[in-house]
Parts: sequence; structure tokens; C-alpha cells
Amino acid sequence: MKIIKFKLGGLWHSEYPLVIKRLTAIIARFNPEALHLQRAYSVLAAFGPQLDQMEKQELADADSTRLSELDQVRDTLFSVTLAVASAFKRAPVREYSEPALVILALLKKHGHDIPAANYTAETKRLYDLCANFRRQPEALDALGCLSLRPLFEHLESANVEFDKLFMLRHENRASAGRVDSRVIRAECDKAITAVWNAIEFCMVEYGEDAYTDLVNAINRYNAYYKQQLAARATRRKAKENVSGEKPISPAEV
Repeated sequence: MKIIKFKLGGLWHSEYPLVIKRLTAIIARFNPEALHLQRAYSVLAAFGPQLDQMEKQELADADSTRLSELDQVRDTLFSVTLAVASAFKRAPVREYSEPALVILALLKKHGHDIPAANYTAETKRLYDLCANFRRQPEALDALGCLSLRPLFEHLESANVEFDKLFMLRHENRASAGRVDSRVIRAECDKAITAVWNAIEFCMVEYGEDAYTDLVNAINRYNAYYKQQLAARATRRKAKENVSGEKPISPAEV
């Protein structure tokens, strides 16, 4: 009986901690001490806190990417609203030019340079801008006249989402600190290899029967990731942009 193995290096940093923690949990279920695996298992299990830190750090980094995307959405929506209102201002039809002037007056009050502000300042200024529009029915009517109301509502919701995610990233960073994921992975990989070696040695030393259930559970788990990583490698060879894909869905334990 052999253990199915997969290339741990194929896992993304965001995937690695959970994969290893769940693998550790599988081994723990089968009483490592009774199977003479306690020493190797203990070394692997000791990586738990570092894997937790790594996981939080990766969440914070993922939040940063999403924040950048949301900020671009805010900037674009604001700029488009300004550009459309400026264009309608020049229209020779009062039912378009007058609403445009109402909108432009509010935008000017809060500053056309909002997209150039830092994250915190832009968030506050957009909150103030949106609140000002909400307080003035004529301003909301003006947006409706120029079909800009949906853009305004998207801008408002994007700013709220940005603010919540910004705070979440701050919390994740504060609780995680910075760790070197590559160093953690290199050492943890060695611990996993040591566990595989220990299991294979013990099967020879004490007989395979006692290890059948453990190895079957590990193999079901490892086979899933081996298949998923092989599929990813195939897509990469086909020149597909796998970096934009979602992480591999966690295997059941």
C-alpha cells in the first residue's frame, strides 16, 4: 500500500495553510501515538500557529487586491458622472442643461479631485457627497433626469463596500503580522515528507493492516489535490491565465 502524493509546490500561498491543516486533522483522527507516528505528527502539528498567521496574511493580501479594484470602480463612476454632467451642461435644451448644473454644483462643492485622494480621504469625501445628494430631492431628481441615478447608486454602494473591506484588511493585518510564507512552506514540506516516510516505515515494521484506514483517508484527500493541480498545470501549459482563477475548493475531510 502506497501513499498518493502531490506536488505541494503547486499550491498557492492562499491554498496551502488550509490544505495542510486539514491533512494534519486527518492524521490526528487515527491516533498517531498508537500507530507509532507521534514524533513525526507532532512536528507537523506544531506548524499550526504559523499556518494560521500565513492564512491571515494571505487574506489581507487578497483584500488589498480587491480594494484596488473597488477603488478603480469608485474613481471611474465618479469621473463618468462628472463627464456626463459636463457634457449635458452644454446642451441647448434646458431640461438637460439645468439638471446638469445642479449636479455639477454639488460635485464642485466636494471637489473634482476626489479620485486623486488617498483611500481614507476619498472614502470620507464620497460619503459626504452621497449624503449631500440624498438630503436634496432636487439633486436626486437631476440625476434621474440625466439617467445618472444608477451610476450614483453604484458609486454609493462601491464606497460602502470599500470602507468595510478596508477595515477588515486592517484587522487581518493587525492580527497576523508579517511572516515569510516561503520559509514556512519549506519547513512544513519537510515535516509532511517525514510523516509520509514514517507511515511507510511503520507499515513495513508493524504490518499494513493497522494503517489501512489512515492511508485510505490520506489517499482520498491527496488524490483530489493531485487531480486539481494537474488540471491547473494543463491549463497553464495551454497558455491560460490561471492566476485569475479562484483557489481550489477545499477537499472534504
